[in-house]
Parts: sequence; C-alpha cells; structure tokens
Amino acid sequence: MEDFDWRSASDADLERQYSPSQFSRRPLEEYIDEYKRLSGDAGNQLTLRRRGAPLLIYIHGGYWQQLSAADSLFNAADARHHGVSLAAVEYSLAPRATIEQIIEECVCEVMRFIEECAPSRVVLAGCSAGAHLVACCLQHDEVRERVDAAVFLSGIFDLRPLVRTTTNKALHLDEPRAQRLSPMFFDFAGVPDCLVAVGGHEPPEFIRQSRDFAHVLGAEPVRVVDHRDHFDLPYDLLAVNSEVGDWVLARLREN
Repeated sequence: MEDFDWRSASDADLERQYSPSQFSRRPLEEYIDEYKRLSGDAGNQLTLRRRGAPLLIYIHGGYWQQLSAADSLFNAADARHHGVSLAAVEYSLAPRATIEQIIEECVCEVMRFIEECAPSRVVLAGCSAGAHLVACCLQHDEVRERVDAAVFLSGIFDLRPLVRTTTNKALHLDEPRAQRLSPMFFDFAGVPDCLVAVGGHEPPEFIRQSRDFAHVLGAEPVRVVDHRDHFDLPYDLLAVNSEVGDWVLARLREN
C-alpha cells in the first residue's frame, strides 16, 4: 500500500485504511476491557499526582468520540514505580462537542494539571486522536512554554481522508475544515523535544501519516515499534527497555 492515494481510493479502501482495529493483533473489545481493568486498579487520579514530581499527561484516543480519562490510567503501576505523576485528560466527546471545543477543553485541562502539580518536568503524550490533540495543544503558547517534551503515538495528523469515512458521521467535517484542523499544516517552530511513534501492526496510512508528521515537526524519524499495534503501543509510555518508555523516562528525569 506504499502508493495508496486517499483521494483516488475507493470508499471501502479508505474505510479500511482508517480502521486500526482491522490491523490490530487482538480484538478492540479486549483492549477496551483491559484499559478499564488496569485503570480501575489504578484508583483515583488524585492518588497518582504528587506535587513537584515529574508529570506525564496523557490524552486518550477514540476518534474524538470514545473512551475517557477514567479508562486511560493503565500506566499507573509504572508511574508509581518511577515516582512519576500521571494525569489523564478528560474531554467532551463528539458529536456532543466539536473538535474545536475538544481542543479548548484539552488546553484547559493540561494547564490545570500543570498548575496544580507544579511538576519538575512535563511530558505531554497522546495516542491516535489524542496525538492530534497534543499537536493542537502545542499551538497554544501557554502549553508550549510549560511542556518539556511531547509524544505522538499512532496519530491522525491529516484529517481530510476522514471526511469520506464513517468516522465523520459524528464529526461533521468538510474538507476545508478538516484541513484547518490538521496538524500536518501547522507551524511547529519552537516546539519542545518530540517523539513520533507508531505500531508495526497498523494501517499503512497511519504509518505514512506518522512518518510525514515527523518530517513536518523536524523531529527524529518516526519510530515503528514492530511488536505493537494501535491499541497497545500506549502501554510502553513508562515501560523500561521499550523505545517509547526509555525516551519518555529520560525526558522526565532531565535536570
């Protein structure tokens, strides 16, 4: 699929390329159940935030219309082990909220966590639609100035292909608005240290988008994590001896 062109592709091919669950190693339902179980074991978010400690802020995916902060604390055990504070961003879901409204909510939540925790270091990370929201948050000066590093996992950075997919039923995007909301066309001058990663078991279009976005950022080349897919790559965020985890922990520990 290296020569896949979303503009000339059939609706069926486009739908498949933007349906990560069709490429994952396990059924999506298993992952969602696992998120809930691991996050439930984590307890209340407040118990995971220690004032002055380095802070990982995570923005969940779900195509802006699924999941929640309560389902996104699956890295809690690793956070406690490393003495890292962990916060998951809550935002309203589409179609109740527009993507523009969701972005504003995320900016407010990120800044609230930073003000409340007074962290020594901040890494802002997101997966899938969450990676898109991280990129949008970094367009705001107050976030850009307070975040030390950013992680984009399995992101959707050009929203235009979604206009012709079933995902758009809740988003109501047209192509001009999709382009305005696409980080692929943003200015990232002055952004903090960034990592772009994607699972090896992902749609080729997600791998291409991550590769192209890393180029736009001027970051190091995209990391393709061969043994991960769209839904389990976030487990690596604080995992020792993983490409993503070692990168994040190094940034959280910098003086």
